[in-house]
Amino acid sequence: MEYSLEDSQEDSNKGRFLAYLFLLIVLVGLIFGGGYYFLTQPSGEALLSKAQEILGFQTQPNLQNGIVESQREAISEFAKEEEIKRLQEALYQKEKELATLSQSVDSLSLSVKEMQNANSANSNTMARLRYTIKPKKQIITECFSMGVGTWEIPQSCLLSIATKVDKELQADKRVVAFEVQGIVDTNPYRGLSPELKQEGLASFRAWNAIRAINAKIPNATVFEGPSLQLENKRGYSIKAYFVE
Repeated sequence: MEYSLEDSQEDSNKGRFLAYLFLLIVLVGLIFGGGYYFLTQPSGEALLSKAQEILGFQTQPNLQNGIVESQREAISEFAKEEEIKRLQEALYQKEKELATLSQSVDSLSLSVKEMQNANSANSNTMARLRYTIKPKKQIITECFSMGVGTWEIPQSCLLSIATKVDKELQADKRVVAFEVQGIVDTNPYRGLSPELKQEGLASFRAWNAIRAINAKIPNATVFEGPSLQLENKRGYSIKAYFVE
């Protein structure tokens, strides 16, 4: 009977121990569960972060932040260097453009000076070479004996034309040129445009006289003047031009 009481007491103690153990496990689970729930909330995360900072567990994140900050500074420095290089290159290009513009301005200034000097030289030359060419009043030679409607020079006129021109050149060194005017009479001509026929005939007579002079005196300056229409006269008239 005594043995049974002891066994019953031992079973009772074991049951209490198991009950206490179960309660302890439940309590620990509640504590850990509540702590986990609290830590998953924003306020819990902030509290955990502060606790880690106090206990010195934030060394690694701070180190990472330092590395990130260093990288940012390096990137920023590299960007600044690239910007400086770009600005230096732009400045160099501007200096080249200014140098080219300066050379162009210098060349333009030189050209203007050369033009001014040339104009000044020309003005001086014109001042030295200023002169007047005038016709003489007297007629050197003339011929009125050409046939009606013809431009051939008669032999009598042909012999004297070059002689008188050369004599004038020798007698007056101021003479520089001779003017030959063709002459037609006032008789009417049949057909269309009689004025053109008269003008053409007068021009042919003048050019025949010019060719005759150049054949004998090649260095003489001879030109055709305006045509003349005189009553009963057919030929040419020659006058001299001199420098004054």
